[in-house]
Amino acid sequence: MVVRSVLTIAGTDSSGGAGIQAIIAAHGCYGTSAITALTSQNTIGVQGVQPTPPAFVEKQIHSVLDDIKTDAIKTGMLYDGECVRAVVKALTMHYPPSSLPPIVCDPVCVSTSGHSLLDPTAIQVLVDEFFPLTTVITPNKAEAELLLSHRGVPSQIKSIQDMVAAAKSLLRYGSHAVLLKGGHVITSMEAVQNLSRQSPTIDFVYSGLLSDNMEILQGRDTRDPQLVADVLCDSDGDQITLFVRPHIQSTSTHGTGCTLSAAIASHLARGSHCAASPTDPYPFVRLLIERNSLEWKGYVEHDFVKLLGRGRLPRKAFIHFMMSVFRSLK
Repeated sequence: MVVRSVLTIAGTDSSGGAGIQAIIAAHGCYGTSAITALTSQNTIGVQGVQPTPPAFVEKQIHSVLDDIKTDAIKTGMLYDGECVRAVVKALTMHYPPSSLPPIVCDPVCVSTSGHSLLDPTAIQVLVDEFFPLTTVITPNKAEAELLLSHRGVPSQIKSIQDMVAAAKSLLRYGSHAVLLKGGHVITSMEAVQNLSRQSPTIDFVYSGLLSDNMEILQGRDTRDPQLVADVLCDSDGDQITLFVRPHIQSTSTHGTGCTLSAAIASHLARGSHCAASPTDPYPFVRLLIERNSLEWKGYVEHDFVKLLGRGRLPRKAFIHFMMSVFRSLK
């Protein structure tokens, strides 16, 4: 089996949850690294940052690329404008524009605990010089708002409609694709369905919940769960995809952005398209249901199935059903 190699250019995390430590294994790939900064941090917050000299960041990148075939690159905390320029210089010196490997940029600006991790001078350089080299950028809500406000674009993101508009605006910054993470934007199935009706060209991928015509199988009311959605805007086909899943109430979110961008980089290193999703294992069944929704409703939305799903089917009716099945199998 061929093991792919992913270079991560980012800071460290002394608590092991984020930064280089979160993604050194590169999700099944061989992980190499260039350290942009040392941080003193834990799951509560960031207590200190010591940047690496830009020339030494550049030297680390050359040391890796001169020796090890790199199938994808992932960047995290780049600290300041000089560090960003050092990264751009090293990559463009090593690769002609047409032969760059996939580059995933997690534009780390603010830690989950609220600590600033990117000098304000870096934003202009990041947008003008680095984003055009990237395959996909993966900002969260706060980072997207900061990047948009830098160019005077309306930047308040409060709904999934705002997320779609923000992703489209960020795509103009030069990356081939934008994955806007929606963990901080709580939505509902009603809002998702409204967006689906308003924008029929948007694709919706559901994970961890049952989609239309399937809710009866849970046997409980799931009409309005709290949801979150990530928005993928892809310039290759002018395609927008929403990855919708239940919201998880948790404080254990330290390093989740680093882990996600590393997972994307490892998939790209193995030749996947950035829109490929491992969260939908039954695409054929889903396609059948979506294309034949009225017929499917006839099978799942009658009294017998509803009562069975809710655990309220009379015992006599259930016995009759089982006997009928038994006789048909004899």
